[in-house]
Amino acid sequence: MKRRNKIFRMILQVLILTLIGGVFTINLIQSTFATTINKSPNVIVTIGSDGKISQNGNLFDGQLYPATVEQAENGIGGISGVIRISNNYQNIKVENLAIGITGMNINNGYDKDTVFNSFIKDINLKIEKGKVLTFDKILVDYTPLKDILLEKDNDEYRGYTLAEKDKFTIPKNSSVDLKYTLHMVPEATEELEAVTANMPIYINLMGYIDNDPVDPGDDDDYEEEIIQEVVPLGILNKEDHIQYIQGYPDNTVRPEGLITREEVAAVFYRLLDNAYRSSIYTEVEDFPDVSSNRWSLKHIATLANGNIINGYPDGSFRPGNFITRAELATIASKFDRLTPSDENMFSDIEGHWASKYINSAALKGWVSGYPDGTFKPDQYITRAEFVTLVNNVLERRVHKEKILSEAKDFPDLLNTMWYYEAMMEAINSHYYERLEDGYELWLEIYYPILDM
Repeated sequence: MKRRNKIFRMILQVLILTLIGGVFTINLIQSTFATTINKSPNVIVTIGSDGKISQNGNLFDGQLYPATVEQAENGIGGISGVIRISNNYQNIKVENLAIGITGMNINNGYDKDTVFNSFIKDINLKIEKGKVLTFDKILVDYTPLKDILLEKDNDEYRGYTLAEKDKFTIPKNSSVDLKYTLHMVPEATEELEAVTANMPIYINLMGYIDNDPVDPGDDDDYEEEIIQEVVPLGILNKEDHIQYIQGYPDNTVRPEGLITREEVAAVFYRLLDNAYRSSIYTEVEDFPDVSSNRWSLKHIATLANGNIINGYPDGSFRPGNFITRAELATIASKFDRLTPSDENMFSDIEGHWASKYINSAALKGWVSGYPDGTFKPDQYITRAEFVTLVNNVLERRVHKEKILSEAKDFPDLLNTMWYYEAMMEAINSHYYERLEDGYELWLEIYYPILDM
């Protein structure tokens, strides 16, 4: 009898645990948007293994009507859906989002400009991300489209930067689902009646949009594919002014000497944001001329893994070769969106493979040419020219009189040379205060432990 009661209690316990587990699983699925399996995505963003981003689908898949937020949340007047991001590249930290408007279909008699201005003012977007065991996390909370819009060649529309607490990482070979809701405010007027639009979503880490916007016209079955270029924004440490140039064993720094490709890789490795560097760190690379015991192995392998540096068509990297001005402009341009140009900034870069990178770097003020209007893209760059470019990218600049007397110096770095301030920025870690003119007041020299 006791044995029978014991067996009965065991069976009852198993049933209770099974019931609890079932309820837990149902709640988990309901509270984690990314695990919703009964809802197909409206927009699919695929980040390929080569870093290219392709996209299919349209956020504006339906009709919008003036409504309250509560009504839009319940599917009345609003448009809701799923954005699925599949990442086959590397660990990616998403820091900003944006939408585009690449075509509008207007059937109400109003002109395009009137409709567009009302559209971006009176339509709001909400984006949520699922988190395990919690309700969806709000990344963008019913924000007007004008504050989220990204337009090529338009500084007014630069997308939406996520709050620090809302930034998230998409691991390599994984996917994330985002829930979105479009809402037209109740005050919207008749110029938004009978309007539809093609509205892609742009996920962080993108450069410029390669293709020109396409107007789908009246094609209801239109599905646009957008190809974009990954540019890991915010991956350089611009806040901490650490030393990134070392001297040589003979106590020289050789500002007018040339700099090699592996030395450049080492510098940018040191300047990466710590978290981002950890996410792409590797000592595995495919270059036949980079041996496993080479001093620059981790620098080259890590930056190649992050698609920041590349080799040559024959597969080699040529680490000991001096770097050209064009190659350096290209690497620097990987740290920001490319700024397109309708004309070349220099007279000798027409048809050059790096012309778009050189133009972009010049427009940002990172590089300059020579008095005769040339850039000399295939000329080797000196160490002084190199640190000048790097400091421009990092927005590091100091006047000679603001450099502390205890700063480290080298006998071959003369304070009368044009590059003196730039070189001192590069060879001294320092705390600083930013002055109104954009230059720095150095407060203290310090000696951090650096991953060199």
